[in-house]
Amino acid sequence: MTSAPADPFAGTPPALRVAGWDAIEGLAHGFFGRAGGVSGGPLAALNVSERVGDYPWKVGANWALAARALPGLRAVRMQQVHGARVVRVDAPTQEVGEADAMFTATPGVGLAVLTADCVPLLGVAPAHGAVLAVHAGWRGTLAGVAAAAVAAATAALAIPPAAWRLALGPAIGGCCYEVEADIGARLVAQWGPMPDAWRPRGGRGQLDLRAANRAILTASGVPGEQIFDLGPCSNCAHEHYFSHRASRGTAGRQLSLIGLAGASPWAPVG
Repeated sequence: MTSAPADPFAGTPPALRVAGWDAIEGLAHGFFGRAGGVSGGPLAALNVSERVGDYPWKVGANWALAARALPGLRAVRMQQVHGARVVRVDAPTQEVGEADAMFTATPGVGLAVLTADCVPLLGVAPAHGAVLAVHAGWRGTLAGVAAAAVAAATAALAIPPAAWRLALGPAIGGCCYEVEADIGARLVAQWGPMPDAWRPRGGRGQLDLRAANRAILTASGVPGEQIFDLGPCSNCAHEHYFSHRASRGTAGRQLSLIGLAGASPWAPVG
């Protein structure tokens, strides 16, 4: 006798979380992967992007499934453009527009990042009741988008860099990310030597985006022991995480989200 197929709408999708952050009052966060959704084919299963050829109802269902894992938040999204624009979000209905980093001190606002090899960065400043979220590909990394987010929060909310606890989620690793040597040269010229992040090999080299962002953040005043790496290389583990490189451009987008839970209903905005 064969058993009935599993109900894709049952339960909650799995997500990586930083050990110890569960003790921060009101904080909800997670780095989701591919598992736990309803999309099919190369977009299986928890694709949350409408811009990769998925059925809109499936994308909506995937957002609803992720909502179960992070109750009490209304997700606010950016139009990610691989830049360094940072937006302060003051309301769960705010339209952010083009940006690659957000921060908020408003309960109920969930800051969302969508990735498929780029670095999703989530952060919390517990003593200041604030969170931030950053999308960092190689262009954003060179532009210092992570440092810009920390600086913007300092200017707007008087949060010192040392107050942040930050997590870099699943992203393509230096093991798999080969780029033109010019990119590495520009990175070093802008931010100084970082041997853990850039390994030149003739006209090309291996770039570790998480290590580069870590170096930039520590140079900006965030203590290294307060910066965490979570999850594997997305290219190596593409059966568990969407990877643009592994799928040769036919990839869904996974969700990373953080917020301080409030009374607002959870739904994507923007």
